Amino acid sequence: MDIRSGGECAAMGASASFGELVNAPWFLFLDLMGTVAFALSGITIARAERYSIFGALMLAWLPALGGGLVMDVIAGRNPPGILEQPAYMQAIILTVLAARAVLWLIDLARGRWLFFFDIVRWYLHATRRLKPSTLLVLFDAVGLASFTVTGVFTAVQFNCHPLELWGPTFAMMNASLGAILRDVVRADAHNPILKGSLYAEIAMAAGLALSLLVLYAPGWMVGYGVAAVMVAVPTARLWCYSRDLRAPMF
Repeated sequence: MDIRSGGECAAMGASASFGELVNAPWFLFLDLMGTVAFALSGITIARAERYSIFGALMLAWLPALGGGLVMDVIAGRNPPGILEQPAYMQAIILTVLAARAVLWLIDLARGRWLFFFDIVRWYLHATRRLKPSTLLVLFDAVGLASFTVTGVFTAVQFNCHPLELWGPTFAMMNASLGAILRDVVRADAHNPILKGSLYAEIAMAAGLALSLLVLYAPGWMVGYGVAAVMVAVPTARLWCYSRDLRAPMF
């Protein structure tokens, strides 16, 4: 995946190859993967805290699209991505409705249908072993990785100078701002992203590394850098969570 083929790096002027970057299939795939992952994190909270279906939609929408919308406004993207590509909103709605249908079926089948006995037993076993907070971190880790990559390449596509600054900034905004808004709406006084959890810092560090790779490495290496970020970011997030590592406090 030679993203820079046919032009110079963003710091030296946007090339034609960057003009269609956000329409590339790999970019849309990563964006949709992050969107669904963050939507599932909102659904996890909605289930654990007994939200309505509308509440679940809001908790799914905010982390999936909130940060990207702010990022698009700052980058001057017109129209914003959620208006230009309806697949994002459709993915959130379908994810929420599909999750609700599955949960409704499990609740209905519990103790009634022998055909679903094994499925219900597995579900109950999984919910005892995987607490909502663990599932939340898992889904957020996947979304964090996907939105870190798409945040950096949004800065590249819109020729934001210097990329060393705006690449990690957009990665952080895209990956964590929506989750912060979600916790604000929940009235979560602890708001872990702002109070010590290593989350936005991981996105910024990975965004900086990927930005430097885009600027200074041969074009053929960028694809490997994207793959490395997709593995390293969720691994780092889950490792920090399992070790209860905290960010330096103010």
